[in-house]
Amino acid sequence: MEGPTGDNRPRTAGGRAGGSGPQDGGVREWQKNTWFGPAPVHSNPFDEPEDAPELKNIRSENVNQHMGDFWAPQTGSFHPPAEPRTQAGKPENRSRSKSRTRKSHRAGLLILLFLAAVVLVLRFAVFTVREIRVTGNNQIPASEIIRISGVRQGDNILSLNEQRIEQRIVSDYRLQFRYMSRELPSAVVLAVREREECCWISYCGIYYVMDKNRMVLHETEDPREKRTDLVEVKGLDIRSNTMVGQVVNLGSEAQQTIFSELFLEMKVLGCTGLIVEADISNPDSILLGTRDGYTVGLGDGQNLHAKLRSMLLVREQLQKMEMAGGTINVSIPETPIYTPSK
Repeated sequence: MEGPTGDNRPRTAGGRAGGSGPQDGGVREWQKNTWFGPAPVHSNPFDEPEDAPELKNIRSENVNQHMGDFWAPQTGSFHPPAEPRTQAGKPENRSRSKSRTRKSHRAGLLILLFLAAVVLVLRFAVFTVREIRVTGNNQIPASEIIRISGVRQGDNILSLNEQRIEQRIVSDYRLQFRYMSRELPSAVVLAVREREECCWISYCGIYYVMDKNRMVLHETEDPREKRTDLVEVKGLDIRSNTMVGQVVNLGSEAQQTIFSELFLEMKVLGCTGLIVEADISNPDSILLGTRDGYTVGLGDGQNLHAKLRSMLLVREQLQKMEMAGGTINVSIPETPIYTPSK
């Protein structure tokens, strides 16, 4: 190929830019500082040019001295990275590995779906309320107590809240809550206690029927509806709460204590039906009247259980002796005193 000057002679090293005279060979300005000669033989491309020998001082010795893995002679052809191999030493099939991964994910998803289905079956099919039983009721029908409790067939038996059920039951003044039990997988038992009428009082021309906790269960202004089969309580210092469903508030703390303990002990000993009246106007001198005509002096409110039991034993002996009426003083239960009526 003819050069720019029509001279076919190859340019030599003497034709470097910066030379002068006829050796320039007609080198133009844009061809200066360019190597036109043949490639140097036995030269190291990492050696620095002679016009910048100071760069050798900051080069790594591995480069300057032709050391390291880079300078090791290469034999054979280039090999790509080895493929993953199995334990048997055979190349692993990547598509098969991906297939196994997908199968593993699918199996995990199926297990989760199965567990979810089991939970749903247990919650909505197995542990479902199918039977509700009520114990402890006498006057109030079981169906009404179940309605009050809020428990329904079809509810999840494991999620029933006993505290809320108790609150619903005791909201009816006639009932007391004892406990709730679960008979897995599907039965619920509600144990309640009905408030028992044990006494009555007369206040402001109204007759009030109460239980042993002074809860008003019934009221009437008709004298013909007085509950003469119950104990009439006299001498109470009534202050407030005389409506049905309320606990009568007394002004005397001593009377409150005596009232509760007296009717509790009479229930324990089974003698409530023998008593026709109880006068606790004086907490230090409690008087009872029996239906067969005895007047019983209990003294104060201490040791009421022993005093009532002593009264029952003395009364039994008096009946055997055919001695009716009179006064039985059991303020000292170990030494009761009987005084016949005049």
